[in-house]
Amino acid sequence: MKGFEIIAIVIGVFFVIGIAVGVQLVITLPLLQSVLRIRRNRRRYKNGGDWWKMPADYDERRPPRWPGR
Repeated sequence: MKGFEIIAIVIGVFFVIGIAVGVQLVITLPLLQSVLRIRRNRRRYKNGGDWWKMPADYDERRPPRWPGR
């Protein structure tokens, strides 16, 4: 092999590896973001409650007091 062929093969290999890594990132980043969002919400709401649903006794509770009253 000549020097030019070796350089062309090395550049081609790096090009293919770069495309493969890019495809993997495009596929895995949305999945990773959803997993991290779920973990963050579990840590934030310790008792595992459904934070998007109102509690059963929500209508019966009085509103919180205003500061200074």
